[in-house]
Amino acid sequence: MTQLTYNEAFDPYHTVFRFLRLREGCNIKKALHFDVLRILDFYLLFPFRIQGMSLHSEDIGWRGISRSYANLTPYGEIPDDLSIFSKMEPFQRAAVTSLCNVGALSEEAWSKDEVLFEEIELNENLILRCKELNHSMADILDILSAIIEHYPLLGRNGLKDRTGLLEFRYDAI
Repeated sequence: MTQLTYNEAFDPYHTVFRFLRLREGCNIKKALHFDVLRILDFYLLFPFRIQGMSLHSEDIGWRGISRSYANLTPYGEIPDDLSIFSKMEPFQRAAVTSLCNVGALSEEAWSKDEVLFEEIELNENLILRCKELNHSMADILDILSAIIEHYPLLGRNGLKDRTGLLEFRYDAI
């Protein structure tokens, strides 16, 4: 029996939408390394997986918030974090390329594997939809904003290490 299913993780258009949600919800004004955006996107899509992240002691309360999103767990089994995260990368790259093509992201920053949102006017319905969904997940977006501010990407105890989503041992720091 063949079964077709839709997974937002593998939809470049939905990824564009999530990136715009992150821009609005985390108030991203400066350039981020692409890997930071990838990690934030992963946790926006799967907020119940934040509880698996190694956290600073003052951030342990995030686990309870993460568990409160268990109802978003997809029906049926999904791969482990690392597998699904790595399979999302081509769709995330396609989304960034599309956003660069329409001027929503800086092409110069992207050439350095960074993401810098440009100040462009977006469709009002799109902004409204982003704000509605962000409002319904305000606690998760607060966590993602805190991750940007308090967790460096590289090295031991960096975001790569704490999430287990990317290799950190060969980081140049």
